[in-house]
Amino acid sequence: MDAAFAAIDAACSAFAEEQQIPGLVAGIVRAGRLVHATTAGLADIEAARPVAAGTAFRIASMTKNMTALAILALRDQGKLALDAPLAQYVPQFAAVAPATRDSPPVSLRHLLTHVAGFVTDDPWGDRVLGMTPAELDALIATGKLFARPPGIAFEYSNLGYGMIGRAITNVSGMPYQAYIRRTIIEPLGMTRTTFDAIEASRGDYAWGYRLDDGAWSRERIEPDGEVGAMGGLATTAPDYARYIAFLLSAWPPRDDPESGPVRRSSVREMGLWHAPPHADDPDRPSPPGAYGYGLNNAADAELGRRLHHAGGLPGYGSHVLMIPDKGVGVFAFGNRTYAPMSRLTLQLATILYPSLPKPKVATSPYLKRAVEAVVAAYVAGDIAAAQHALAVNFLLDMPARLRNAELASLKEKLGEGRLEKIEPVHALAGSFMLACDRGRLKGTIVLSPDAEPGIQKLTFAVEE
Repeated sequence: MDAAFAAIDAACSAFAEEQQIPGLVAGIVRAGRLVHATTAGLADIEAARPVAAGTAFRIASMTKNMTALAILALRDQGKLALDAPLAQYVPQFAAVAPATRDSPPVSLRHLLTHVAGFVTDDPWGDRVLGMTPAELDALIATGKLFARPPGIAFEYSNLGYGMIGRAITNVSGMPYQAYIRRTIIEPLGMTRTTFDAIEASRGDYAWGYRLDDGAWSRERIEPDGEVGAMGGLATTAPDYARYIAFLLSAWPPRDDPESGPVRRSSVREMGLWHAPPHADDPDRPSPPGAYGYGLNNAADAELGRRLHHAGGLPGYGSHVLMIPDKGVGVFAFGNRTYAPMSRLTLQLATILYPSLPKPKVATSPYLKRAVEAVVAAYVAGDIAAAQHALAVNFLLDMPARLRNAELASLKEKLGEGRLEKIEPVHALAGSFMLACDRGRLKGTIVLSPDAEPGIQKLTFAVEE
């Protein structure tokens, strides 16, 4: 991967210059660790101090997936239900008038997926991280919260995640920040990750900058407060890599004992589509993505399934992108207001992707039996040779005489064939390739859910 890492280093330097970002750090996580980190530019313009791999940056809304993970941990412990009314965990919300008389109660699931009906609030939310508990109470009591009823559409809400933080405080019996430290940060050994950016700034810290009329100036540090759950974390590349390695360790599902602070199944749950689809990236046309719990899930034509989330604050931009099927994560932090780091992580992932090994999926005995039966039928020219491996629907959907005619036509075109490889999708589906005298034949199989899985669907494609 040395060539890919060299290209990544060059891309980061070029990106910092093109986007006028004073400094940045990017990391690649694979096989449970930070395998590469690159830095560019300055953490402190005034002191000409360069960014180091251990320099702390604020990561803003990338905090949200940690907040979601904390809620799922409490759910797994039986301490809350995602579909219960929010007022059950934040009593002040009981006095909030519904958006309409027929609106459902706002739930934690609504908040997690940004479908609570609250107005999108990025510019405002970025400047109220230091909100006090009393100020949040007042906002709940008097604020004009609803843009629409809950459960209608996706609309990104920082305030919604701030209220999740309050729910975590109330249910856990300790401040949100303390619960996150005890449940996630400390178990993962993230020793330089904190919600207290002011304290972090006393060490190796990237100051946040804005550029106005060609002149750089520092943004103020937004202090920690009651709504830090929506975007308050500061962290370093080595620390954040530990967190991403933990998330990626949830794939593939397996029988191993649990070893992380939250169940692997709950991590995977975060990445499912839980909200209505929305345009993922206008700069990269692709199928729509959708929000899970603190993570976006997008189907990329080149990279496959990618889980990602951006962060932005005055003085900072950040993004993380994970390809769980490849076991790799890419993240980048920059210290300019709303630096578009998602463009960089996508570029880095695209550079890295060709060098990543294809994940291995074991061929189940059921799939092996089915493929061998189809190969025997091809050799014999008679689907009856696969009779023992067929599901009840198979010959009802396409009678034997038509199947045999298909086999005869393929064999006339391609000649004799031998099994070249089997490529499982999972235990009950996959494809196989026959190397034939005059070309290659690809077969695709889906098995039934019977006690002895049989072939319910079989298709062929000639690859000359």
